[in-house]
Amino acid sequence: MPLATTPVLLSLLAFGTGMLVGVRSATAVRRRRAARAAPAPPAAVLVGGQAGCAARGASRRPPGRALAGSRPSHPGGSGACQRPARLRVGVLGPITINARSGGLQPTQSQLLVALALQGGTGVANHQLCRLLGADQDHPRASDSLRQLIARTRRQLGRAPDGGQWIEHLGGGRYALHRSARLDWGEFNELAARGLATGDAVLLSAAMSLVRGQPLADCWYWWLDLGLAEAMRVRIVEVATTLAELELAGCDPAGAARTVRAGLLADPAAEQLWRQLMRAEHAAGNLSGVREAWAQCLSAIADIAADGQPEQATSSLHRDLIGYGGSAAPERHLTVFPDGRGLTDNMLRRQRPRRWHWANR
Repeated sequence: MPLATTPVLLSLLAFGTGMLVGVRSATAVRRRRAARAAPAPPAAVLVGGQAGCAARGASRRPPGRALAGSRPSHPGGSGACQRPARLRVGVLGPITINARSGGLQPTQSQLLVALALQGGTGVANHQLCRLLGADQDHPRASDSLRQLIARTRRQLGRAPDGGQWIEHLGGGRYALHRSARLDWGEFNELAARGLATGDAVLLSAAMSLVRGQPLADCWYWWLDLGLAEAMRVRIVEVATTLAELELAGCDPAGAARTVRAGLLADPAAEQLWRQLMRAEHAAGNLSGVREAWAQCLSAIADIAADGQPEQATSSLHRDLIGYGGSAAPERHLTVFPDGRGLTDNMLRRQRPRRWHWANR
Protein backbone atom coordinates (compact mmCIF):
# COMPACT_ATOMS: atom_id res chain seq x y z
CA MET A 1 0.00 0.00 0.00
CA PRO A 2 1.42 3.49 -0.84
CA LEU A 3 2.56 5.51 2.09
CA ALA A 4 0.42 8.48 0.88
CA THR A 5 -2.73 6.64 1.91
CA THR A 6 -1.60 6.12 5.52
CA PRO A 7 -2.90 9.49 6.88
CA VAL A 8 -6.29 8.79 5.33
CA LEU A 9 -6.58 5.41 7.07
CA LEU A 10 -5.56 6.90 10.39
CA SER A 11 -8.25 9.56 10.07
CA LEU A 12 -10.90 6.92 9.34
CA LEU A 13 -9.87 4.83 12.33
CA ALA A 14 -10.00 7.83 14.64
CA PHE A 15 -13.45 8.77 13.38
CA GLY A 16 -14.76 5.21 13.93
CA THR A 17 -13.36 5.07 17.43
CA GLY A 18 -15.02 8.36 18.33
CA MET A 19 -18.36 7.15 17.04
CA LEU A 20 -18.10 3.93 19.13
CA VAL A 21 -17.28 5.88 22.30
CA GLY A 22 -20.19 8.19 21.67
CA VAL A 23 -22.64 5.32 21.27
CA ARG A 24 -21.44 3.68 24.52
CA SER A 25 -21.72 6.96 26.44
CA ALA A 26 -25.26 7.51 25.19
CA THR A 27 -26.19 3.98 26.21
CA ALA A 28 -24.77 4.49 29.71
CA VAL A 29 -26.66 7.78 30.11
CA ARG A 30 -29.95 6.11 29.12
CA ARG A 31 -29.35 3.31 31.63
CA ARG A 32 -28.67 5.77 34.45
CA ARG A 33 -31.80 7.75 33.64
CA ALA A 34 -33.86 4.55 33.59
CA ALA A 35 -32.42 3.48 36.95
CA ARG A 36 -33.31 6.85 38.52
CA ALA A 37 -36.81 6.68 37.14
CA ALA A 38 -37.44 3.10 38.36
CA PRO A 39 -39.15 2.70 41.80
CA ALA A 40 -37.00 1.61 44.75
CA PRO A 41 -37.29 -2.07 45.77
CA PRO A 42 -39.54 -2.78 48.77
CA ALA A 43 -36.63 -4.14 50.85
CA ALA A 44 -34.94 -0.72 50.79
CA VAL A 45 -37.94 0.77 52.56
CA LEU A 46 -37.78 -1.84 55.33
CA VAL A 47 -34.11 -2.10 56.14
CA GLY A 48 -32.47 0.91 54.55
CA GLY A 49 -28.90 0.51 53.31
CA GLN A 50 -28.81 -3.16 54.26
CA ALA A 51 -31.52 -4.09 51.77
CA GLY A 52 -29.04 -5.58 49.32
CA CYS A 53 -27.39 -7.73 51.99
CA ALA A 54 -30.76 -8.92 53.27
CA ALA A 55 -31.91 -9.74 49.74
CA ARG A 56 -28.76 -11.73 49.01
CA GLY A 57 -29.09 -13.54 52.37
CA ALA A 58 -32.75 -14.33 51.70
CA SER A 59 -31.88 -15.91 48.38
CA ARG A 60 -29.56 -18.35 50.18
CA ARG A 61 -31.88 -19.10 53.15
CA PRO A 62 -34.34 -21.97 53.02
CA PRO A 63 -37.99 -20.89 52.95
CA GLY A 64 -39.56 -20.03 56.29
CA ARG A 65 -36.26 -19.29 58.10
CA ALA A 66 -35.53 -15.82 59.43
CA LEU A 67 -32.25 -14.06 59.98
CA ALA A 68 -30.54 -14.85 63.27
CA GLY A 69 -30.65 -11.26 64.50
CA SER A 70 -34.00 -10.26 63.05
CA ARG A 71 -37.05 -9.58 65.19
CA PRO A 72 -40.52 -10.79 64.30
CA SER A 73 -42.94 -8.10 63.32
CA HIS A 74 -45.77 -7.31 65.74
CA PRO A 75 -49.38 -6.79 64.77
CA GLY A 76 -49.22 -3.35 66.34
CA GLY A 77 -47.11 -2.15 63.42
CA SER A 78 -44.82 0.13 65.42
CA GLY A 79 -42.04 -2.44 65.87
CA ALA A 80 -41.77 -1.58 69.56
CA CYS A 81 -41.09 -4.36 72.06
CA GLN A 82 -44.36 -5.73 73.37
CA ARG A 83 -44.84 -6.86 76.98
CA PRO A 84 -45.22 -10.63 77.40
CA ALA A 85 -48.84 -11.60 77.95
CA ARG A 86 -48.31 -13.30 81.31
CA LEU A 87 -48.52 -12.69 85.03
CA ARG A 88 -46.57 -14.87 87.43
CA VAL A 89 -46.34 -14.15 91.15
CA GLY A 90 -43.41 -15.75 92.98
CA VAL A 91 -43.46 -16.33 96.76
CA LEU A 92 -41.08 -19.32 97.09
CA GLY A 93 -38.26 -16.95 97.88
CA PRO A 94 -38.18 -13.15 97.67
CA ILE A 95 -41.38 -11.71 96.21
CA THR A 96 -41.18 -11.44 92.42
CA ILE A 97 -43.61 -10.39 89.71
CA ASN A 98 -42.81 -12.00 86.36
CA ALA A 99 -39.43 -13.11 87.76
CA ARG A 100 -38.49 -9.52 88.67
CA SER A 101 -38.24 -8.15 92.18
CA GLY A 102 -38.28 -4.44 91.35
CA GLY A 103 -40.50 -4.20 88.31
CA LEU A 104 -43.46 -2.72 90.23
CA GLN A 105 -43.89 -0.40 93.15
CA PRO A 106 -44.07 -2.09 96.58
CA THR A 107 -47.77 -1.33 96.96
CA GLN A 108 -48.49 -2.79 93.53
CA SER A 109 -46.60 -5.98 94.41
CA GLN A 110 -48.47 -6.20 97.71
CA LEU A 111 -51.77 -5.89 95.86
CA LEU A 112 -50.89 -8.74 93.48
CA VAL A 113 -49.62 -10.98 96.29
CA ALA A 114 -52.80 -10.43 98.29
CA LEU A 115 -54.97 -11.32 95.29
CA ALA A 116 -52.79 -14.30 94.30
CA LEU A 117 -52.86 -15.89 97.76
CA GLN A 118 -56.66 -15.62 97.88
CA GLY A 119 -57.10 -17.63 94.68
CA GLY A 120 -60.06 -17.30 92.35
CA THR A 121 -62.56 -16.35 95.05
CA GLY A 122 -61.32 -12.78 95.03
CA VAL A 123 -61.05 -10.16 97.74
CA ALA A 124 -63.69 -7.64 98.70
CA ASN A 125 -63.01 -3.95 98.20
CA HIS A 126 -63.17 -3.09 101.90
CA GLN A 127 -60.86 -6.02 102.72
CA LEU A 128 -58.28 -4.82 100.19
CA CYS A 129 -58.42 -1.36 101.74
CA ARG A 130 -57.66 -2.90 105.11
CA LEU A 131 -54.85 -5.15 103.81
CA LEU A 132 -53.10 -2.38 101.90
CA GLY A 133 -53.24 0.09 104.75
CA ALA A 134 -50.33 0.93 107.01
CA ASP A 135 -51.79 -1.35 109.69
CA GLN A 136 -55.11 -2.80 110.75
CA ASP A 137 -56.26 0.47 112.28
CA HIS A 138 -55.35 2.62 109.25
CA PRO A 139 -56.97 1.20 106.08
CA ARG A 140 -56.32 2.60 102.65
CA ALA A 141 -58.86 5.00 101.18
CA SER A 142 -61.22 3.57 98.54
CA ASP A 143 -60.28 6.22 95.95
CA SER A 144 -56.61 5.49 96.51
CA LEU A 145 -57.25 1.77 96.04
CA ARG A 146 -59.06 2.34 92.74
CA GLN A 147 -56.19 4.49 91.49
CA LEU A 148 -53.69 1.82 92.52
CA ILE A 149 -55.63 -0.86 90.65
CA ALA A 150 -55.85 1.35 87.55
CA ARG A 151 -52.09 2.07 87.56
CA THR A 152 -51.26 -1.60 88.05
CA ARG A 153 -53.55 -2.63 85.21
CA ARG A 154 -51.89 -0.16 82.84
CA GLN A 155 -48.42 -1.35 83.81
CA LEU A 156 -49.24 -5.06 83.46
CA GLY A 157 -50.92 -4.71 80.09
CA ARG A 158 -53.59 -7.05 78.80
CA ALA A 159 -54.12 -10.77 79.38
CA PRO A 160 -53.93 -13.16 76.41
CA ASP A 161 -57.70 -12.97 75.88
CA GLY A 162 -57.64 -9.17 75.97
CA GLY A 163 -59.03 -8.88 79.49
CA GLN A 164 -57.55 -7.18 82.53
CA TRP A 165 -55.11 -9.00 84.77
CA ILE A 166 -56.98 -7.59 87.77
CA GLU A 167 -60.63 -8.45 87.17
CA HIS A 168 -63.68 -6.98 88.86
CA LEU A 169 -65.96 -9.88 89.70
CA GLY A 170 -68.88 -7.70 90.67
CA GLY A 171 -70.18 -6.81 94.07
CA GLY A 172 -66.98 -4.95 94.88
CA ARG A 173 -64.75 -8.03 94.62
CA TYR A 174 -61.43 -8.23 92.73
CA ALA A 175 -59.40 -11.24 91.62
CA LEU A 176 -56.54 -12.06 89.29
CA HIS A 177 -57.18 -13.30 85.78
CA ARG A 178 -57.48 -17.07 85.42
CA SER A 179 -54.25 -17.09 83.35
CA ALA A 180 -52.22 -15.66 86.27
CA ARG A 181 -49.87 -18.10 87.99
CA LEU A 182 -48.64 -18.46 91.58
CA ASP A 183 -45.48 -20.56 92.03
CA TRP A 184 -46.74 -21.90 95.38
CA GLY A 185 -49.84 -23.30 93.66
CA GLU A 186 -47.75 -24.89 90.92
CA PHE A 187 -45.39 -26.38 93.53
CA ASN A 188 -48.29 -27.93 95.44
CA GLU A 189 -49.76 -29.45 92.30
CA LEU A 190 -46.46 -31.01 91.19
CA ALA A 191 -45.63 -32.17 94.73
CA ALA A 192 -48.98 -33.85 95.26
CA ARG A 193 -48.70 -35.83 92.03
CA GLY A 194 -45.02 -36.66 92.56
CA LEU A 195 -45.45 -37.84 96.15
CA ALA A 196 -48.48 -39.94 95.26
CA THR A 197 -46.72 -41.74 92.39
CA GLY A 198 -43.08 -41.56 93.50
CA ASP A 199 -42.23 -39.73 90.27
CA ALA A 200 -38.80 -38.12 90.59
CA VAL A 201 -39.38 -36.00 87.48
CA LEU A 202 -42.42 -34.28 88.99
CA LEU A 203 -40.67 -33.78 92.33
CA SER A 204 -37.63 -32.34 90.58
CA ALA A 205 -39.85 -29.93 88.66
CA ALA A 206 -41.40 -28.83 91.94
CA MET A 207 -38.01 -28.25 93.58
CA SER A 208 -36.88 -26.17 90.62
CA LEU A 209 -39.42 -23.53 91.67
CA VAL A 210 -37.76 -22.98 95.06
CA ARG A 211 -35.54 -19.88 95.13
CA GLY A 212 -35.00 -19.40 98.86
CA GLN A 213 -36.96 -19.03 102.08
CA PRO A 214 -40.67 -18.62 101.28
CA LEU A 215 -41.90 -15.04 101.48
CA ALA A 216 -38.38 -13.85 102.27
CA ASP A 217 -38.04 -10.14 103.08
CA CYS A 218 -41.84 -9.83 103.07
CA TRP A 219 -43.05 -7.77 106.01
CA TYR A 220 -46.74 -7.33 105.21
CA TRP A 221 -48.54 -6.89 108.51
CA TRP A 222 -51.40 -9.12 107.40
CA LEU A 223 -49.23 -12.04 106.31
CA ASP A 224 -49.85 -15.24 108.27
CA LEU A 225 -46.57 -16.67 109.58
CA GLY A 226 -48.19 -20.10 109.58
CA LEU A 227 -48.37 -19.96 105.78
CA ALA A 228 -44.61 -19.50 105.46
CA GLU A 229 -44.06 -22.37 107.89
CA ALA A 230 -46.41 -24.62 105.91
CA MET A 231 -44.45 -23.81 102.76
CA ARG A 232 -41.15 -24.72 104.42
CA VAL A 233 -42.54 -28.02 105.74
CA ARG A 234 -43.85 -28.99 102.31
CA ILE A 235 -40.56 -28.10 100.60
CA VAL A 236 -38.55 -30.15 103.12
CA GLU A 237 -40.87 -33.12 102.60
CA VAL A 238 -40.47 -32.99 98.83
CA ALA A 239 -36.69 -32.49 99.01
CA THR A 240 -36.26 -35.40 101.42
CA THR A 241 -38.33 -37.77 99.29
CA LEU A 242 -36.60 -36.76 96.06
CA ALA A 243 -33.14 -37.13 97.63
CA GLU A 244 -34.03 -40.64 98.79
CA LEU A 245 -35.14 -41.58 95.28
CA GLU A 246 -31.95 -40.16 93.78
CA LEU A 247 -29.74 -41.99 96.29
CA ALA A 248 -31.61 -45.21 95.54
CA GLY A 249 -30.94 -44.54 91.86
CA CYS A 250 -27.19 -44.15 92.48
CA ASP A 251 -27.22 -40.40 91.84
CA PRO A 252 -25.53 -38.86 94.89
CA ALA A 253 -24.71 -35.65 93.03
CA GLY A 254 -28.38 -35.11 92.17
CA ALA A 255 -29.36 -35.87 95.76
CA ALA A 256 -26.88 -33.29 97.04
CA ARG A 257 -28.29 -30.65 94.67
CA THR A 258 -31.82 -31.41 95.76
CA VAL A 259 -30.95 -31.20 99.45
CA ARG A 260 -29.13 -27.89 99.02
CA ALA A 261 -32.18 -26.48 97.25
CA GLY A 262 -34.32 -27.56 100.19
CA LEU A 263 -31.87 -26.03 102.67
CA LEU A 264 -32.35 -22.69 100.92
CA ALA A 265 -35.94 -22.80 102.15
CA ASP A 266 -35.21 -24.16 105.64
CA PRO A 267 -31.55 -24.07 106.72
CA ALA A 268 -32.41 -25.69 110.09
CA ALA A 269 -34.03 -28.86 108.69
CA GLU A 270 -31.82 -31.58 110.18
CA GLN A 271 -33.33 -34.31 108.01
CA LEU A 272 -31.93 -32.47 105.01
CA TRP A 273 -28.50 -32.18 106.62
CA ARG A 274 -28.58 -35.93 107.22
CA GLN A 275 -29.47 -36.53 103.59
CA LEU A 276 -26.63 -34.27 102.50
CA MET A 277 -24.12 -36.22 104.61
CA ARG A 278 -25.45 -39.48 103.11
CA ALA A 279 -25.10 -38.07 99.60
CA GLU A 280 -21.53 -36.91 100.18
CA HIS A 281 -20.64 -40.27 101.73
CA ALA A 282 -22.18 -42.14 98.79
CA ALA A 283 -20.01 -40.05 96.48
CA GLY A 284 -16.92 -41.03 98.48
CA ASN A 285 -16.38 -37.48 99.73
CA LEU A 286 -15.61 -37.70 103.46
CA SER A 287 -14.47 -34.09 103.51
CA GLY A 288 -17.93 -33.19 102.21
CA VAL A 289 -19.46 -35.15 105.09
CA ARG A 290 -17.39 -33.19 107.60
CA GLU A 291 -18.23 -29.90 105.90
CA ALA A 292 -21.96 -30.70 105.94
CA TRP A 293 -21.69 -31.59 109.65
CA ALA A 294 -19.96 -28.29 110.43
CA GLN A 295 -22.57 -26.32 108.48
CA CYS A 296 -25.35 -28.18 110.27
CA LEU A 297 -23.91 -27.27 113.66
CA SER A 298 -23.64 -23.64 112.62
CA ALA A 299 -27.22 -23.54 111.28
CA ILE A 300 -28.86 -24.96 114.39
CA ALA A 301 -26.63 -23.36 117.03
CA ASP A 302 -29.06 -20.51 117.63
CA ILE A 303 -32.24 -22.51 116.96
CA ALA A 304 -32.02 -25.74 118.94
CA ALA A 305 -32.92 -25.54 122.61
CA ASP A 306 -29.53 -26.80 123.76
CA GLY A 307 -27.63 -25.68 120.68
CA GLN A 308 -26.94 -29.32 119.75
CA PRO A 309 -28.23 -31.41 116.83
CA GLU A 310 -30.63 -34.29 117.22
CA GLN A 311 -29.32 -37.68 118.31
CA ALA A 312 -30.08 -39.15 114.87
CA THR A 313 -27.88 -36.51 113.22
CA SER A 314 -24.97 -37.05 115.61
CA SER A 315 -25.18 -40.84 115.27
CA LEU A 316 -25.25 -40.67 111.50
CA HIS A 317 -22.20 -38.41 111.48
CA ARG A 318 -20.26 -40.85 113.67
CA ASP A 319 -21.28 -43.77 111.46
CA LEU A 320 -20.27 -42.09 108.22
CA ILE A 321 -16.85 -40.89 109.31
CA GLY A 322 -16.03 -44.18 111.08
CA TYR A 323 -13.30 -46.50 109.79
CA GLY A 324 -14.38 -48.47 106.77
CA GLY A 325 -17.83 -46.96 107.00
CA SER A 326 -18.56 -48.67 110.34
CA ALA A 327 -19.34 -46.94 113.58
CA ALA A 328 -16.61 -44.68 114.89
CA PRO A 329 -15.00 -45.78 118.18
CA GLU A 330 -16.47 -44.20 121.27
CA ARG A 331 -14.41 -41.83 123.35
CA HIS A 332 -13.25 -43.48 126.58
CA LEU A 333 -11.67 -41.72 129.52
CA THR A 334 -8.56 -43.23 131.10
CA VAL A 335 -7.90 -42.09 134.68
CA PHE A 336 -4.32 -42.22 135.95
CA PRO A 337 -3.28 -42.67 139.61
CA ASP A 338 -2.41 -39.00 139.89
CA GLY A 339 -5.96 -38.05 138.97
CA ARG A 340 -5.31 -36.95 135.39
CA GLY A 341 -7.89 -37.99 132.84
CA LEU A 342 -7.03 -38.51 129.17
CA THR A 343 -9.32 -39.48 126.37
CA ASP A 344 -8.36 -41.96 123.67
CA ASN A 345 -7.49 -39.16 121.24
CA MET A 346 -5.23 -37.53 123.82
CA LEU A 347 -3.57 -40.84 124.56
CA ARG A 348 -2.73 -41.38 120.91
CA ARG A 349 -0.69 -38.20 120.99
CA GLN A 350 1.45 -39.53 123.88
CA ARG A 351 4.61 -41.58 123.57
CA PRO A 352 4.08 -45.18 122.43
CA ARG A 353 5.29 -46.46 125.85
CA ARG A 354 2.57 -44.54 127.68
CA TRP A 355 0.02 -45.65 125.11
CA HIS A 356 0.80 -49.33 125.67
CA TRP A 357 0.95 -48.93 129.44
CA ALA A 358 -2.40 -47.12 129.56
CA ASN A 359 -4.17 -49.80 127.56
CA ARG A 360 -3.05 -52.84 129.58
